Amino acid sequence: MSPRTFARTAVHVTGFTVLALIALGWPTRAADDKVAQPRGDSAKRKPWTASKVTGSPEPPPKFRAVRAFPQVQVRHPVFFVPCPGTDRVFVGEQEGVMYSFANTPDAKRELAFDFGKELKTVEKLPGAKGVGELYGLAFHPEFAKNRHCYVCYTLNPKTPAKDGRFADGSRVSRFKVTDTNPPRLDPASEEIVLTFVGGGHNGGDLHFGPDGYLYISTGDAASPNPPDPLGTGQDCSDLLSSVLRIDINKKDGGKNYAVPQDNPFVGLKDVRPEIWAFGFRNPWRMSFDRKTGDLWVGDVGWELWEMVHKVEKGGNYGWSITEARQPVRPDQKIGPTPIRAPVIELPHTIAASVTGGYVYRGKKFPELAGAYVFGDWETRRVWAARFDGGRLTEMPEIMKPTVRPSAFGQDADGELYICDYDSGAIYTLERNTSNAANTQFPTRLSETGVFADVKKLEPAEGVIPFYVNGRQWQDGATADYLLALPGLSTVSFFEKPRPLPGQVFWHNFAMRFPKDAVLVKTLTLDVLGEKNLVETRAETQLLHFDGEDWRGYTYAWRDDQSDADLVPAEGGEKVFTVATGGKTEKGAWAAVGKREQMWTFHSRAQCLSCHNAWSEYSLAFNIRQLNRAPLFGGEKATNQLVHLTTEGYAHRIGDNEHVLPPFSAASVKKEPALVPLQADGTLDAKARSYLHVNCAHCHRFGGGGGQVVLELDAAKPLRETGIFDVRPRQGDFGLPDARIVAPGDPYRSVLFYRMAKFGRGRMPHLGSEFPHAHALDLVGKWIASLSSPPKDWTFPNPDLTRPEKAYVTFGEAWPFARALALGKIDDKIADDLPPLVAKHGTPLVRDLFEGHTPAAPGARKLGANPRPASVLTLKGDPQKGAALFANKEMKCANCHKIGNTGGAVGPDLTTIGKVRTRSELLDSLLNPSAKVEPQFATYNVRTKDEKTYTGVLVKRDEKQLVLRDAENKEIAIAGDEVESVRPSRLSLMPDGLLSALTPQDAADLLEYLATRR
Repeated sequence: MSPRTFARTAVHVTGFTVLALIALGWPTRAADDKVAQPRGDSAKRKPWTASKVTGSPEPPPKFRAVRAFPQVQVRHPVFFVPCPGTDRVFVGEQEGVMYSFANTPDAKRELAFDFGKELKTVEKLPGAKGVGELYGLAFHPEFAKNRHCYVCYTLNPKTPAKDGRFADGSRVSRFKVTDTNPPRLDPASEEIVLTFVGGGHNGGDLHFGPDGYLYISTGDAASPNPPDPLGTGQDCSDLLSSVLRIDINKKDGGKNYAVPQDNPFVGLKDVRPEIWAFGFRNPWRMSFDRKTGDLWVGDVGWELWEMVHKVEKGGNYGWSITEARQPVRPDQKIGPTPIRAPVIELPHTIAASVTGGYVYRGKKFPELAGAYVFGDWETRRVWAARFDGGRLTEMPEIMKPTVRPSAFGQDADGELYICDYDSGAIYTLERNTSNAANTQFPTRLSETGVFADVKKLEPAEGVIPFYVNGRQWQDGATADYLLALPGLSTVSFFEKPRPLPGQVFWHNFAMRFPKDAVLVKTLTLDVLGEKNLVETRAETQLLHFDGEDWRGYTYAWRDDQSDADLVPAEGGEKVFTVATGGKTEKGAWAAVGKREQMWTFHSRAQCLSCHNAWSEYSLAFNIRQLNRAPLFGGEKATNQLVHLTTEGYAHRIGDNEHVLPPFSAASVKKEPALVPLQADGTLDAKARSYLHVNCAHCHRFGGGGGQVVLELDAAKPLRETGIFDVRPRQGDFGLPDARIVAPGDPYRSVLFYRMAKFGRGRMPHLGSEFPHAHALDLVGKWIASLSSPPKDWTFPNPDLTRPEKAYVTFGEAWPFARALALGKIDDKIADDLPPLVAKHGTPLVRDLFEGHTPAAPGARKLGANPRPASVLTLKGDPQKGAALFANKEMKCANCHKIGNTGGAVGPDLTTIGKVRTRSELLDSLLNPSAKVEPQFATYNVRTKDEKTYTGVLVKRDEKQLVLRDAENKEIAIAGDEVESVRPSRLSLMPDGLLSALTPQDAADLLEYLATRR
């Protein structure tokens, strides 16, 4: 029986650990720990044996991780460093113990030093009570002669330090290594070289460069929130957030080191001369390319991005003005050099705590030669990145996510090793000769084995429907959900969370899915047929756990609804004709109009934007969503959690893997449940539930929901969410005295406006393009009720007598937009109003009406929130693109040269097609400030008579400063008239340059640039 018969539901430990686990008290556990997997009760359920969803349609990784030293295991390893001139390797435990062992497969570890027990100098430091954590180790380039090594470790204060920071809490010390077998660090030989503030992010990696100087990484010495509370990221008067470079062979100025005179900031006022580069948040593991001498740093991100930098002398890498391309604290003063973009940006959909690696220079794998191999601690992914100049050309995953990389290492021959934080084992790479791609992976929905009859949407035997409390808004689409568990395998609800592969977290429960579990969601639209509305399936989404990782697949339904086809990895689009509302002669609502709705089939990478570790992967199948009566049984039916556990589809697991009794009617009452939008319940519960379902998967720490940490989980107390009476930091859209949520006033609330508008800045930004009028009514009432005393906010009704005069502000315009969405405006006014607004409304008002203005065929504009796929899938005409490039309104030629024509403000584009792919070119057009080359960095100059100028710096000396502005005009300012010069994070190229173009226009321009070779 089809489920549609039943229902239609609308649709780092200090230094590097990811706080999404630790901060909530969830213990970590090794990936290869064996956990009993309960099986379902065959008497109460039938097995699913028809599954064909296994493996992946993509090629398998080329390598796999294998234990390099089977008898060596340490606790939480943080470095792997070969001892020069010997066959030994040193590894360090985060907790402060160091071991060494021979670089042979049968090696056994031997103690080199226990900092907690053997260190003598801690007793001499006021305020310290012991060693905190071990971070880095480097051997002197002339180790064979002097036996010196350098270690970075932290101290624990005797009394709690203010804000968690300890003034001299991080140390770099010199030790002498004994010439014994095994070698040991001599505790009496310690000489403290340098100290800096210790705190949440310490960096602490040490490496000698090809120049013989010691390089030291430091973080911002803080916990994640608020970001960079010391303001040290751009403040170079201290040693934090930097890579330092010192000469340890000399002593100068009373220090146990000297500063090389070619360091970039020597002699600069208020800048520490030890700094080689700055603007890092938490540089976790750095390395030198042994062939080129390039310095690579992995920098752990904050809210949206992880970064990898190829560090240059004097480089500024943005923190905390930016986190990669995201502004974080844009109003602070920029440091002494302009911001450089990362060479690699990793969104939090695929990475959450980057671990820097090495450029491979070994001999075992010629195919990896010159690739930068690095990984991510949280998602366990490992990549090999290649570059053409400074441009990333490819970054494939090279192994399955089976190891949690806390550090990479290389031996004397340049072969790579990976420290696994969970198991404490050391791994190396081996070519993958098995696990070939599943060439039989189903390309049609009917081949998946999920459905017995795909045309009727009838599930296969053993596959069951499930029902959710909170409905996700997806532009009016409805959703059906299925749970498919292979054989009689089960989902496990852990009473005490245990993070494992495939596990998700919810409230006080953790969940674990069996290998090849599949969650299914089918989305259906009401499409306008010849005479009536026709239920039309748009897509079916499969969320598959392959035993190690979650993967998302989308199947697009055919026009005849006979089957659905696997969408390419990059996604796709399709246009549907849907009804718009209006009034009949009797005043009743009816579908009297139509519009073209562009439906986006998201890419597999976009699937992970929502279904990731931060959001707990499974958005619909969790305790709060499932805690309800199944729809087919009515209100008195058995609770769904009770049904799942008594019928053997799920088990409750207690301590020591003990299987607990199933949920009972009494026990589920103690568990939380989301409240449906239309159900009985308090206004607060319904509004918070709605925001939870539609927003909380991004708006949680690390989830990717913007530069302010908004935690919209329904369980979070409102005043701890980061929205209550808080000023917005990503734009206020011109709302007066704006707040994210202004208690008592929806029209000053950015959250409410983002839900109400179209285009760029609309929320949610994936899965929906049209406002949800009924939800806006609910959220508007809720915001009004938050004032003291609560306000009774009623549905606003527009004055239709003179609508063209009634939309100056958000509060005046929104009633018209709402009425349009609900079909409650007279046809003539409905036709006339959007064009009137487009002509003379402010941007704040225009964005409320943009989607209500039907575009002529082929005339749909990219708008403020363009989809790259809508351009990349079209074939462009380079001749038409050339005309657009020369168009005076576009002004491309003002700043860019092609051949002998054009300006010199921006990069020369004569051969841009040789060095940029089409997708890279499009990204630079849509996001011009995301990556700005240093030579085209923009500067803001203020003169003593309070005039300001912006442009690219052409010349600067004592006599004169010259800028080139966006009009390709040079501005000369006398040197003695300059008051301040600050690098800007923004490009001179404006955002939204393509917004007025159609997708075809943009494709033409793109093709013209791509053919410039």
